[in-house]
Amino acid sequence: MDVISNIQDPSHGIMSSSSKKAQVEVIVVPFPCHSHLNQLLQLSCHISSSYNIPVRYATTATHLRQVKLRFNSQTHLQNPNIHFHEFPTPPFLSPPPNPNSSSKFPSHLQPSFEASILLRDPVADLLREISDTATRVIVIHDYFMSYVVQDAATIPNAESYIFSPVSAFHGSFRLLKDNKSFQSLDELKGLSTIQGNLTPEIQNFSDLQADYQSLAAGTIFNSCRSLEGIYLDWLEKEMNSRNKKVWAIGPLNSDTKGDKRKSHNQHWFLEWLDKQAPKSVLYVSFGTTITMADEQIKELALGLEQSKLKFLWVLRDADKGDIFAEYVERSPLPDGYSIRI
Repeated sequence: MDVISNIQDPSHGIMSSSSKKAQVEVIVVPFPCHSHLNQLLQLSCHISSSYNIPVRYATTATHLRQVKLRFNSQTHLQNPNIHFHEFPTPPFLSPPPNPNSSSKFPSHLQPSFEASILLRDPVADLLREISDTATRVIVIHDYFMSYVVQDAATIPNAESYIFSPVSAFHGSFRLLKDNKSFQSLDELKGLSTIQGNLTPEIQNFSDLQADYQSLAAGTIFNSCRSLEGIYLDWLEKEMNSRNKKVWAIGPLNSDTKGDKRKSHNQHWFLEWLDKQAPKSVLYVSFGTTITMADEQIKELALGLEQSKLKFLWVLRDADKGDIFAEYVERSPLPDGYSIRI
């Protein structure tokens, strides 16, 4: 990973054999939404295990518990090079998702997003503490935590990098949407934007982060050139003009081979899948932030049944801001569906 080489670059004065302080430490600051939490934990495990660099993964107590509980390789979490810092969880409302909302944006998570702003002071305290004992401090943070990590710019031996959990295509589309050459690409013609799905609250939250984006030395994408080379090239050209760098380091995924800590319930579907013919099973999932209306679930269920294909369907409501708060499960499948299938 070139980004790690940049972090370890001796030209930054990291590796002085005569100094007991000669080490680099990485502080990872994720956004409190599961796909964001998970990707940065994957990256933390990779850096700590593959490059023997101490990594400090810092988030709220509630969201640290969430991401560790769901992580696909508990063995990686035992690496002595990865350290977890849990900050007191700022109080926030945690309403259930609304399956009948006119917008599919998970606006019920907005209170937890707003609460994350309160992490600025504890993150700054951690940065100052680590900067006293490390030659160089690298902060890798979610785009939506740019406000929270702004104090890294005031620490002489600290440097920050944005981590983008979304595709390079999405990043380039946002950054270069006014560039006529970019918009002339055939694959972009006819595509709608996501702007109509964003609430004013999340747009304001995003704008707040953009005010501090320029403090980062570059952006890391969970992607690769074989998938998104053309968009990474666009981004690299644009970011280089701003004296910023771009890296593609994905797709990130921890290896679970030899991980004996998984329960039978977490493995049964893999055992079943191994018994099926190649390319014979549909996988249906809409992630952790989408809640479908009952009628949508019914139509999808009937479509899968009529397809006569085998399938794995992750049917769930969106996460609440606090997934450990009280939860009432819906049962929107058609009568007798599970028996027939």
